Amino acid sequence: VWAMPKKKDDAPAWQLFKELFAELRGAPSLQDAVTILAKAKGQVLPRPFYCAALGHLATRVGTSKGSTSAVEAGELLLSQATAMASGEFSEANVTCMVRIYCSSGKQSQAVDLIARCISSGIKLKLRTLSAVLVRAAEVEDRVTVERIWKQILDLGMHPQETEFAAMLRGMQSDSRRQVEVLELLTQTLSHVSDPPLVQAIGRAFGVSDVVSLQQQTVRTASGREDAGKTWHVGWSGVNEDGVCKASGGQLQALDISEAEEETLRKLAARLAIEGAPDQGRGFQGFHAWLQTRDPFDVIVDGANVGYNNQNREGGEFQYGQIDQVVNHLKGQGKKTLVVLHPKWLRDDVDVSVRKRKRQKLARLQDYDTPPAEGDEEPEADESVVFPHDPVTEAERKAEAGTRLGIIRKWKESGVLATVPVAACDDWYWLYAALDSAARGVRAVQVVSNDLMRDHHWRMMSRETFLRWRDRHLTRVSIWRETPATPGPVLALLPPRAYSFRAQRAKDAWYFPVPKVASRAEQVAAGHVVSHRELGAAEYSWLVAWLQ
Repeated sequence: VWAMPKKKDDAPAWQLFKELFAELRGAPSLQDAVTILAKAKGQVLPRPFYCAALGHLATRVGTSKGSTSAVEAGELLLSQATAMASGEFSEANVTCMVRIYCSSGKQSQAVDLIARCISSGIKLKLRTLSAVLVRAAEVEDRVTVERIWKQILDLGMHPQETEFAAMLRGMQSDSRRQVEVLELLTQTLSHVSDPPLVQAIGRAFGVSDVVSLQQQTVRTASGREDAGKTWHVGWSGVNEDGVCKASGGQLQALDISEAEEETLRKLAARLAIEGAPDQGRGFQGFHAWLQTRDPFDVIVDGANVGYNNQNREGGEFQYGQIDQVVNHLKGQGKKTLVVLHPKWLRDDVDVSVRKRKRQKLARLQDYDTPPAEGDEEPEADESVVFPHDPVTEAERKAEAGTRLGIIRKWKESGVLATVPVAACDDWYWLYAALDSAARGVRAVQVVSNDLMRDHHWRMMSRETFLRWRDRHLTRVSIWRETPATPGPVLALLPPRAYSFRAQRAKDAWYFPVPKVASRAEQVAAGHVVSHRELGAAEYSWLVAWLQ
């Protein structure tokens, strides 16, 4: 029986760990690695050795075909690592063992191990189940493909490109199931980029090598027959109105449902309340005030607009820029609300541009869990005045067009709302927009250049938030053409006429594909393509249409 070494034996055990692991890393083949691991049997070694050796073995079999001896070595390592953890499975160790099973052609044993972990309450990750899904698809084991896919969805996991590619391959003889998978893909992923998934999509419509079509003079090909018509697949562009050049079809502007919007509204409220120094009492006052007003057409992220184009030497917070946006929206007949932190209304405010240290904020936990019965919302803090403090004497005396004069105008015209001093204004303007949508203004817009990445992360990276942002974020650009220009030029850039994301429209499917490194290339380079790189990438559209 292997056991954790006693404290007095720690030094020799760790020395043996280093010696064996150095041999393991230098082993020229998988079989040599298995032979070295056999030396560990009967030795007294610290638990990290078994975990590290299991990970190394999984990496080895991932680059070559596994073997029965590799499986046996892996099972011994997993058994010892688990025994030394009081019988509790480690997700990382289980994932390694699953990969060893799959590379050795024993996916049924991998399925059994996963089932044991699930029944034991072990929280697995997508990577664990993905290894089995990919292997089962490769050997055309449809029963296992369907079983693992169901477990992925039942566990609340969100399939990514690797999983969708495997599922499409596994269902290659069932076009109906492939369509169902593609429907889920369009709800889950905004774009596709990995060549295996791009190829799998092409094959689902009967074109075997759609990737190579990108380099051809004619970039489309005919695919399979369907109800007397033919699928055509290829590469195309989309004009500014959302019309596809290849299919002639119109892409849709896809918004989230009212139920999804309501979920986001509640999440925004929780983010404003949880962790707030006043336990959310200030936010309750803001919510109560909103209910006394008609819903707004546009919410302006005042701080973001005030700092627009000011990230330079001598840059300052510009009240005039916010006012220019307000006046522009007023001219369009839009009911507008500017949300600002109260510090911007102080007489002694520092308007210079400073690099702010980003706050470390926690994610929402159990975001799908409703409040417990009997839980009460915090009462509003009556000491916080909404929508803002009254006009001050200094503001009353200020000349029009000055900083205080502009603030006075906003207060008197009813377009300004400030947040509690210790609050984050982001959650307030986001909540105000979602509240207006819930009360009938479904097309409400937020004027800001904030892509809300922190908001997305704190909402547990919900895809619905990105889809909402895509239809409700109006970007703003303010610049001065020449030093002699009388005033800055304002451009508001509303969302596209169509949603720049994977979608189905009538008898056509559209998938935006960025020109970025493949998943395999990213792993090899140790660099994952960032959101910023994706946003700046050149895109082509993979299109499949029935004609």
